[in-house]
Amino acid sequence: MHDDGAYSVLIVENEAPARELITDYLITRPELRLAGIARSGEDALRELSTREYDLVFMDIHLPRMSGIEVLDRLSKVPYVIFTTAYERYALRAFELGAVDYLLKPFSPERFDRSVDKFLSSRVAEERHALSAPCNGFSFRDGGKHHILPCEEIIYITSHGKKSVIHTVSDDIEISMMLKQIELKIPSGTFIRVHKRHIVNVHYVGALEYMIGGQYLVFLKDQDETSLPVGKKFSARLKSRLNLD
Repeated sequence: MHDDGAYSVLIVENEAPARELITDYLITRPELRLAGIARSGEDALRELSTREYDLVFMDIHLPRMSGIEVLDRLSKVPYVIFTTAYERYALRAFELGAVDYLLKPFSPERFDRSVDKFLSSRVAEERHALSAPCNGFSFRDGGKHHILPCEEIIYITSHGKKSVIHTVSDDIEISMMLKQIELKIPSGTFIRVHKRHIVNVHYVGALEYMIGGQYLVFLKDQDETSLPVGKKFSARLKSRLNLD
């Protein structure tokens, strides 16, 4: 996921016109952000083995390794929408858990339906994560290993290459960037609301709409903290709070 809250996308396509078409369609979907391009199966395997993407648009006929083979070799299969001119691979694609199977050429409307399928699946996954237990956030500081109970963490703020954890009793500065912390804390308890802020959803007291499409989130702490909500994060926050 991007720092702006959009889902990261990898396009795996060896033909320039097809890459450009998907790129153009992506511009119309603010929930998605193009984060990488691979032009062969080997490039795709390398990308997906070293970096996490939220969604992959994968051609099947690729140089040196097919899209099907790429997924077969991955230990963790991402959300994938296959794009191809051939119908005969559809069954195998869905056996691998593909979100959808787009037959070339496809219209913007057909593209949007595929994206909507992905978003529905992803939101359902995130809501399921709400039931996951939060056993605490662990970090090292000064050679010591610390564990903070999740219920004591109210929100976390970025300060350059460091972050400040605001708890019920203290503010703790640690040498971790916010994106590193986001990977370690359970998504069922914490949510990114801004490029500089992560909040504990159990401390959210209210969400207020401001002029210009902006929101403020109000927290249930002693200071009655209010934090800005980035535009790219507001839809996910409202969904988490069942306000959509």
